[in-house]
Amino acid sequence: MKKKITLLLLIVLILAVSGFIFSYKLLFADNVIDNNSKKQHVFFIHTGSTYDNVIASLKEQHIIKNMETFKIVCKKLHYDERVKPGRYIIDNNTGNLFIVRKLRSGSQDPVKITFNNIQNKEQLAERIVVQIEANKEELLTAFNNQHFLDSLDLTEENFPTIFLANTYEFYWNTSAHQFIERMLKEYNKFWTEKRRSKAQAIGLSPTDVTILASIIQKESTHYDEYPVIAGVYLNRIKIGMPLQADPTVLYALKKLGVSRRVLNGDLKIQSPYNTYINKGLPPGPICLPELQSIDETLNAEEHNYLYFCAREDFSGYSNFAETWEQHLENARKYQKALNEHNIH
Repeated sequence: MKKKITLLLLIVLILAVSGFIFSYKLLFADNVIDNNSKKQHVFFIHTGSTYDNVIASLKEQHIIKNMETFKIVCKKLHYDERVKPGRYIIDNNTGNLFIVRKLRSGSQDPVKITFNNIQNKEQLAERIVVQIEANKEELLTAFNNQHFLDSLDLTEENFPTIFLANTYEFYWNTSAHQFIERMLKEYNKFWTEKRRSKAQAIGLSPTDVTILASIIQKESTHYDEYPVIAGVYLNRIKIGMPLQADPTVLYALKKLGVSRRVLNGDLKIQSPYNTYINKGLPPGPICLPELQSIDETLNAEEHNYLYFCAREDFSGYSNFAETWEQHLENARKYQKALNEHNIH
């Protein structure tokens, strides 16, 4: 009798150990094919995907070692009924339980999007679509929706001023509408009462400040002289003088960012962005200015300067002048330096 009990206990123990080993392998054992180039796989689930789509995609991308054990855990946790879109990072040496729980809960890993060196909505859309699920056409359609623009009291030209150049985290399955909503929140967060008061003090709206900051950022690379340049342009606006900003002409010519001088013939181009023939600010920004550029523009200095040109020492700074005669003298110095260095 004792032998039978001992044998029975041994069988139960073997079954228990076997069950434990099976359960451990099923739930926790590494079931991810090593990514030789990185320590992880990046897995995307598109909006509207089904459980079968997910399984097929995992197979196609060679992520799961044993698909049968993976599907068992999926069924046990009812993942087949709770597929959620997104971008998921699956590390090497990960078990089924962790993977399924991550996918089922929708615990996706965000992407970082940085706006810099953007000149128009098309470039912005192109930069964004490589990071989120929305495509370029969807983004541009949302950007140009007239009803939406009217609700913000914006135009197609100045609408880009709501996009503040910075780095943001988004979920990959962000839609075009969700993207704009997030940008509006960031815009309203940035434009505090203090900043709005500063804008009002210099006679501009937040939209106008952003447009002006975009011009100043293309005029100089030195933040410490931005307030002085801002003061020059404000002085010109006050007396009804055209801004005469070369970067706006290059923008009209679609040459902004190209290393070239503005020629006399360029100044005749018929465009609302040609600030040599049109007074006041152009209809929209010529780039998405950095946050510091906007803040330095808000700190515009009060002075009597109406003119500025590059210094002859090629430092990137400017010489400022109150009169045309002083400006011509500064311009001659710079031209002489160009000639001496054989720069044309």
